[in-house]
Amino acid sequence: SVYASEVRISYNPSNNLILSGKTCSSLITQHQAICNWQKLIDPSFVIPPIPETLCRRISDSNYSMTITSCLPSFVKANQHKKLYRSGANCWGTAMSFKKISTRPRFMWSNEISYWLNSPVCRKLNPGEEKKTGDLLNMYGPEYVFNKDEPNNKSNRFWEARFPGRFTPAAVEEGYTGYHHFLHTETFVTSDLTFGKDSPSKDDKFEFHEMGEVYGRPDAVECQENQSMTPYLRENQNPPRDIRNSKCSYFSLAYRCEAFPDYFARQTLSSSDQAILATVKSLQATQDKLFQLMTVLKHTLPRVEINVMLKQADHIAEKALEELSQQSMDQNHEMLLTLKYFTATGIRKSLELAALILPTEDL
Repeated sequence: SVYASEVRISYNPSNNLILSGKTCSSLITQHQAICNWQKLIDPSFVIPPIPETLCRRISDSNYSMTITSCLPSFVKANQHKKLYRSGANCWGTAMSFKKISTRPRFMWSNEISYWLNSPVCRKLNPGEEKKTGDLLNMYGPEYVFNKDEPNNKSNRFWEARFPGRFTPAAVEEGYTGYHHFLHTETFVTSDLTFGKDSPSKDDKFEFHEMGEVYGRPDAVECQENQSMTPYLRENQNPPRDIRNSKCSYFSLAYRCEAFPDYFARQTLSSSDQAILATVKSLQATQDKLFQLMTVLKHTLPRVEINVMLKQADHIAEKALEELSQQSMDQNHEMLLTLKYFTATGIRKSLELAALILPTEDL
């Protein structure tokens, strides 16, 4: 749409976000939405007035506005900054704003898919309006370039909890016959999203213009087409050729609540409360690893790395063992899943930062 290109993003030397557009009122609308996002993340935040005086007129039909007062604290501290090591990816970035972790980490596609289909999240209904803070999920044809790894951390989770769900690709390389979950961004306005394109250190945490979002189709009828469902390579679905269908690439909008809010509303058993306490201590460890990405030459003593790994690997294996026992209530399953991926995310962060050898494809 023409409107999609109306707002332009730039950053000044001190990494402040600058939006420019054809009217001052459109920039105030964007600024207001960013304030709403901050309030969603931190309900105690008081939204300041956004006067027209914040608009700078650049030319007859161009205005700019520097956004500083309403940025979520993580965004303010990290947007557009150079990264020194690989680590967090798009899914971990999007879900960190839902407080699955204190700051972004790497997240597997099966992991976020689990949460999207859990009571923490819901798919928006056809025709339902998107709101600031919603997730935009992009899907497209799946291509493989090397043999599948049944033993990667997320496939092991599926094998434990959902035996038979993991379905190896029928081809060694090329198109597999399924959709692939490509990417997730946080929706801010119809012009703006926030995210990180991949785990690579070359992809920064930053705002994106809607027209530039990775994997989002150009065809309006394929954008957030809530009546669509991805045809995924799981549960022994037979391959199909979806490459030439009208919306072979499409996006879906989801709304998730903050994880602590969800669990605070539940009546948790003492064993569930104990899992939550373990998760919090693992999150504190994971939080320490964030600086590996953001601080030049930051490293950790080998002894500390070994202690972290020993603890995290042990917790992950135990959680996987428990998840393979089939009958349990949903909250218990969700908490064990959270524990498993929070623990195994610690090893993954150290592997992506190249502090230890990889145990699965990076």
